[in-house]
Amino acid sequence: MDEESALGPNYEKANLRREAEELGDSVSAVQYLDMREAYDVLNRHREVLPADLGRELRENTPFMDSLVPIRNRVMHGRPLQAGDPETAVSVCRNFQTRYWTTLKGIVDHLDADPTWEPAFENQGRRSDRILHNLPLSEYDETGLIGRAEDCKKIVSHLLKRRESMLTITGEGGIGKTATALEVAYSLVDNVESPYECILWVSLKTERLTASGVVGIVNSIRDLTGAARKLGQAFDTDFRGGINELAEALEGIETLLVIDNLETVDGEEVIALYERLPDSVNYLFTSRVGVGQFERRIPLGPLKEKDAASLFRQFGRSRDVSRLVRLAPNTVNEVVKRLRFSPLAIRWYVLSVEAGQQPNLALENQEDLLDFCVRSVYEGMTPSTQGVLLTLFALERDVTFDELAILSDASIDSLRRSIHELLNGSMVRLDNDPDGSLVSRVSLTEAAKSYLRRVNTPNPVAVNAILEKEQEFRRSAERRRNDEKARKLAPNVVRTRTSNDEPVAHLLRKALSDSKDGAFGPSLDLVERARSMSPDFWEVDRVQGFILSAQGNVDAATSAYLAAIRKARASDDSLAEAVVAYFFAGHLARKAHEVQKAADYARIAHGYFNSPETAQTLGSYLTWMREFSEGQHFLEWALERAAGRIKLITLTALVDSWRRWSEYLLDHEHRALEAADKAQAGFSIGDQEIRGGISDIRLFDAVLESFSHYIRCVTSPGADGATRDQQTVRMIKRVSTQLFAFEACRGWRNFPGHVAKLRRTSSNPEIQDLCDRILEYARPATDSEVATNESQRDEIAEGVVKAWCETYGFIAHPRFPKDVFFHGSSVENRPEKGLDDLTGLMVRFIPKIEADGRVRSNWVQIIRSDGHGAT
Repeated sequence: MDEESALGPNYEKANLRREAEELGDSVSAVQYLDMREAYDVLNRHREVLPADLGRELRENTPFMDSLVPIRNRVMHGRPLQAGDPETAVSVCRNFQTRYWTTLKGIVDHLDADPTWEPAFENQGRRSDRILHNLPLSEYDETGLIGRAEDCKKIVSHLLKRRESMLTITGEGGIGKTATALEVAYSLVDNVESPYECILWVSLKTERLTASGVVGIVNSIRDLTGAARKLGQAFDTDFRGGINELAEALEGIETLLVIDNLETVDGEEVIALYERLPDSVNYLFTSRVGVGQFERRIPLGPLKEKDAASLFRQFGRSRDVSRLVRLAPNTVNEVVKRLRFSPLAIRWYVLSVEAGQQPNLALENQEDLLDFCVRSVYEGMTPSTQGVLLTLFALERDVTFDELAILSDASIDSLRRSIHELLNGSMVRLDNDPDGSLVSRVSLTEAAKSYLRRVNTPNPVAVNAILEKEQEFRRSAERRRNDEKARKLAPNVVRTRTSNDEPVAHLLRKALSDSKDGAFGPSLDLVERARSMSPDFWEVDRVQGFILSAQGNVDAATSAYLAAIRKARASDDSLAEAVVAYFFAGHLARKAHEVQKAADYARIAHGYFNSPETAQTLGSYLTWMREFSEGQHFLEWALERAAGRIKLITLTALVDSWRRWSEYLLDHEHRALEAADKAQAGFSIGDQEIRGGISDIRLFDAVLESFSHYIRCVTSPGADGATRDQQTVRMIKRVSTQLFAFEACRGWRNFPGHVAKLRRTSSNPEIQDLCDRILEYARPATDSEVATNESQRDEIAEGVVKAWCETYGFIAHPRFPKDVFFHGSSVENRPEKGLDDLTGLMVRFIPKIEADGRVRSNWVQIIRSDGHGAT
């Protein structure tokens, strides 16, 4: 049978190959068959072969689909894939007949010595279509494990050529070089590859061994040296630089692969990019990336399953049986402690192979970490190292906003630092567990281990960060407590989720600073909060509150309107009600737009339906002269209020009666009806004062009510005598508290009103009472001035605020710091049955000491049982 008949359809292709080498018929065409073609020829002629051989060929035909690609990778110098060695040996074991003596000998040799490699001439050659200088891979012992999807994605990008520059980024030892080499070889063998030339150069200057980091002899350290190396792919005598390389590549569709690009300056890379022709595409590997023009392909740690597979396969290839026999759980724990890093896994196996104890090798990773992380850490800016220190100290993931608070970095600086850390694979970003769009930042395992074992931060700096974190947590706790205690207090800042706590922290600090008059710094804090959360309505609300306090009315109104818009846009009824409450206060008190204030106050009360919102709405309605409706809300609030809100509501209710009285007198000239309104307000306030309330605002409202009452009963045409009994009761009550009323704002004009009442009244009792008040209010003579006015033995009334067994303190509106008294100074204290004086109404004579403190050496209990005088 001649060659053409024997080879059949495979003859023409084999003969063309033979003719290309111009050897004629001196060499059989069989020598030019590929492995699969030769196997197919044997299969077609099984009937003329020995029966056992023909049967063996037929049975093993399906396995050729696995074996032939492996053979091609070996013979063409391509990187092996994961499982290639095992698959090849397994298929070869199927050929057991006597015709495969050499093959059987090789398999037996491998069984006896798994590390043995048969000597053969490397048949790697340049592709017939693509020129390349790709090196042999360093991972043939196991193949490239766990990077199939990454390689597929990168190849897809390079085939499309939409981005001229791709950079594979990741921490040291994560597999960037191996992945880039696998991608390059895939493009060499891809019939759709658009490249005519694929050039490779490595800038790696050191490598990690089991005994430590060693330098690479004759390594290339700059792009000028790299250009020379690349040019030698065309001409072994090439000695030019980048310009000469650009000329050589002109018009050639080229993929330029540069490994370990982080060892050169970024400006050099940009210069290379600008000087090489547009026909060149770039694939880089770098721990930090180039920073411009590029599309980055981040490479993370291996999946646990792939890391465990690499551990076992590499251990098997190195014949480290003690590692191969480890239980699966133990292997998983080891690769976890090695951070699922391919280099770390290989280093560990080599270390154990070199004689280290497995447990000690895990503990002593300093050289490994130094190799993987040092260059990235040393290239960081000081601010970025500070952010890294903060993350290390916290030992947890944090939101961007929280990190800004705890690192004291500006928002722009923090963004740059996070970008730098991401590029260097020192941190990772994860989605928030609650499913929001907020990302959480945390250190990678490599960064944690490096800082813990190799470059340990200063403990003082770490403690300072932890103290700041504790203060931040305490601030958040105080905020939550304040919100529970009083929902609409000025210092309460709400949050949408826990991720808003950093913004709330800044806004509360801004409110605190503004309370002290530091408006500039407080508004700066608001802007910092805005840079973190520009769509958060609380930022604009707090800004409006501060601007209003500063007196910048128009700017405050604009800020509140922005807060209202954002609250409504978020479809948050609570947010709208909160903003409406504070906006109403600004409109009423600063912008003097009471009608608009009432409209917003109705929104707030419609949501909260609380004493606080009812009080504000009632007050604004009163200011609008909607007295009946206003008092309805005030009385509703008073029935339900407690503490400070009750006192505010009570004062507002007293004030509403006075305002109603003023309206009746000044606009409708109904003097006696107006007097009754003023008396109603006075009685409400006086009753509470007699019950022990001591508040200067309430005293002032009561005094204003009585002053206006006098205006009513003394106005022309009014028959004030009809109200004499009422007038006597009111003036007596005022007389008992002159010392307190003297501290009120309304006291300045009060003696004038009393003098008018004295002139117009014919009632002797009223005249006498007026004379006493006027005598009290009489300006001091020169001799009296010499004696401190505050030393006059005037009797005041107050409430015992606190009792401490042998001494106590009296609350009085004129003395904000309270009045001290000793138990021995109480004149009518029962010997038994009254151990605690707290809450009792007392009369006392205040004395101001030289150091400014107020005390009383005479105290008399007025009421001990809450129902009458003792």
